Amino acid sequence: MRRPVALAVLTACAGGMDLISVAVLGGVFSGIITGNLVHVGHGLGAGQWTLAATAAGAVAAFAAGVGAASAIMGAPQRRTRSRVRLQLALQTTAVVAFAAAWAALGGEPSTVQAPALLVLAALAMGAQSAWARESGASTTYLTGTLTAALSDAATGQGLARHRWALARLGFLLAGAAATTVCLIHYPGAAALVPAGCAVCGAVLWWR
Repeated sequence: MRRPVALAVLTACAGGMDLISVAVLGGVFSGIITGNLVHVGHGLGAGQWTLAATAAGAVAAFAAGVGAASAIMGAPQRRTRSRVRLQLALQTTAVVAFAAAWAALGGEPSTVQAPALLVLAALAMGAQSAWARESGASTTYLTGTLTAALSDAATGQGLARHRWALARLGFLLAGAAATTVCLIHYPGAAALVPAGCAVCGAVLWWR
């Protein structure tokens, strides 16, 4: 039970990170590659080069995070608990570093600072995605989660085995909503929501 809860809390972290990225850091996602590729296509087709470059940069940073995390954890046959724990600690540190930088800027990054923050956010979410994949779940990509649950429901197989997957959808919404409230009322503290979720998720998993 503890590990499914940890994955749900980390999904709330992803919801908060994506909310900040979309609302403040260029209108693109830190953890949703499909959406970012659509933004790249939109930017290229409409001649909106800044949008295309911003979205492409987020995709590249996400990919770098996946690659780095996968290399740290190693191939499945060589993967150890200590390697997985090390990666969990590193990706949590990246989210906390993002929150610290965000707070230092008062939640109002300049046009020069915003791309750097987006890269850090996408790196962290790419790493988290690779780590969660090792756990047999996803904390950033939930389209397949919803598809599987609805498909089983429509064919009479029920939703019992999807209860934690569906819970992650709810946690994603909660993370985005809580971050939005902070962004409106306490902008400098908004990134503390996903950072807090990242730390709590890591602690739950680590114990």
